[in-house]
Amino acid sequence: MCIPSPNNCRVVFTYPSGKLVKNGWWTSGSCGFKGSNKSSYEAGYQCAVRAFKRIEEEIYRPNVRDGGTSPVTLALKFKGFGWGREAVQKAFMTSEGDKIRSSVVSVEDRTPIKIGGTRAKKARRL
Repeated sequence: MCIPSPNNCRVVFTYPSGKLVKNGWWTSGSCGFKGSNKSSYEAGYQCAVRAFKRIEEEIYRPNVRDGGTSPVTLALKFKGFGWGREAVQKAFMTSEGDKIRSSVVSVEDRTPIKIGGTRAKKARRL
């Protein structure tokens, strides 16, 4: 799941149950970006590249039960707006995402959208 915000970008790798995979989270700060650089496109791209490398390890890890490689299916989910969202999408479509692209079965947008919202301020009369 990619969770970008105006100030940061988080990429989280979880099991279908929602439990976090060991060493399965990345933020702009953990990728070495500080201050206002955490909200940049490059920070989101680096988070995505590191996540894809970890996903590759998980895909090609031998299955303990049958001794072979376990078939892994992935669902890519985006939640929120920001430069990190675009960066993860672009990284997925470039050579960094080649090895995991065949395992992805769905891409969905989980961004919460306000319908109606709060009441507007009273109009000022002069």
